[in-house]
Parts: sequence; structure tokens; C-alpha cells
Amino acid sequence: MKKSLNRYVLTDEIYALLKEQILNHHIAPGDKINIDQLARELEVSNIPIREALSRLTAEGLVNMVPFKGMYATEMSLQELDEIFEIRMELECLAIRKAAPNIPDSLLVDLKADMKRWSNRKPMEMEEKINLIAEMNQSLHGLILDFCANHSLKNLIAMYIQRIQRYLSVIQKGMDQQVIEEEWNEHMLVVSCLAARNVEEAEQALLQHLSNSHVRTRSFFI
Repeated sequence: MKKSLNRYVLTDEIYALLKEQILNHHIAPGDKINIDQLARELEVSNIPIREALSRLTAEGLVNMVPFKGMYATEMSLQELDEIFEIRMELECLAIRKAAPNIPDSLLVDLKADMKRWSNRKPMEMEEKINLIAEMNQSLHGLILDFCANHSLKNLIAMYIQRIQRYLSVIQKGMDQQVIEEEWNEHMLVVSCLAARNVEEAEQALLQHLSNSHVRTRSFFI
């Protein structure tokens, strides 16, 4: 990493690097983050690293323990339950706001993609993981893009990213049944949106998030 980069650009790059490492468990939950060591490895001063860690602390991915240091936040069932509880409330608001704004053409394209994805089997594990990611980004991303509330969009995106730490653990245990359940739930939301039935779309999304919560939680009990 170049020392000559603008400080704010440098902070952004370090933030993105550390965030990716935490979300994908290259920095494991509970691991201490050695700022001096990072500074030597990245050939930067401690300042942009501390600024990046401050942002990650605000997002709940890093925990500062007084007189001890900075640690990757531990994972727990309580955190998982709390994140899903918040997501259910926020994403229901987002879909109500987004539904009237999403163009018909995008919903037609998404339904076509969903049907194409349903034929992609049997799949290797990496393909299954990528498919889940594609479906989530296509539907949830579409809702966030058209909810017409930038703060709401950023807040939901933050909680979706925090759940990624849990999904990284369970992805190797996914089977074809999970893929089909995810597909059916996503397709129902898309179909309700295409029919312009906002109330049913919201209920379908709420049920999908509830089911996703149960599926994810079952791996940690």
C-alpha cells in the first residue's frame, strides 16, 4: 500500500480491506487487531488504520475494549437474532417505499433471471454460494435502489453485511433444499411486486426473512 496516497483515500482502502477480512473470517471473531503490526505490513502510519477501525466499530464489526485494544466483534445468537429483528422492520419499510417506483421492465428481467437460475442444477458448492449471493443482490438490492431513502438504504446494507459473517460459516453446509427454498421465497416476492400487490409483497418478504433467520440460526444451535 502506497504511503503517498491521499489520507482519506488510504483510510477508505484500509477500511475496505479490514472489513472484507472480518466478514470472511480472515480476521476471526474475537481476534485482537494489532494496529502496529498492520501499520508495518501496509507500510502506513497508525492514523488511517485507527480511522478505519473507528468506522468498523460504528458498524458493529469491531469492538474496542478499554486498556486492551481493538477486537473483531464476537458472533452470537443474540446478535444474529437482533440483526434479523431489525432487518425485518427496516426492509418491510423499504419494500413499501420501493414497490411503486420499480419499473415493470426490471421486474420482468428479474423474473426471467429467476427462472434461468432455477435450471442451474446440479451445482458445485461454489456455484450454490454464488447463486444465493446473486439472488440476494438482485432482489434486496433492487428494493434498496428504489426505496428513495439513502439513509434507509445504507442502514439496511450495513445489517446485511453483518449477517455475511454468519453466512460465511454456514455456506459449506447448504444443500439443494436450501437453494430451492431461497428460490421459491425470492420468486414469490418478485411475483407479488410484478403484480403490484404491495401488501402481499411485504408479507412474502417478511416470511422470507423469518425463514432465512431460522435457517441461519439452526447452524449455530
